[in-house]
Amino acid sequence: MLRQMMNSRLFAARPAFVRPFSTTQIARNASWRRPNELNDYEKQISQMLTDEFKPVSLDVRDISGGCGSMFAIQIVSDKFKGIPMVKQHRLVNALLADEIKQWHGLQLVTKAA
Repeated sequence: MLRQMMNSRLFAARPAFVRPFSTTQIARNASWRRPNELNDYEKQISQMLTDEFKPVSLDVRDISGGCGSMFAIQIVSDKFKGIPMVKQHRLVNALLADEIKQWHGLQLVTKAA
């Protein structure tokens, strides 16, 4: 009986609908800019990734609203062939280690070409 009362109080205090956080929504909202409209910091990150991985496809987006604290990166490269996704992410993280220390978050998608 006590358990039912406690549970009912907990659920009564909860809002009727809580929308889960979706990182894909953030990435979609940041994609309104054309690829050639990167800010200077996005260009710097893109250049670092391009020099190291020679990507077939690369998209770097500041999804923090312009303050440079959260990024979405999608990279497709031949250098990822035969490497598991976890190791692909480690390679990118190692390259961007100094930058990542300053960020709040990173959405990373890697794929072999």
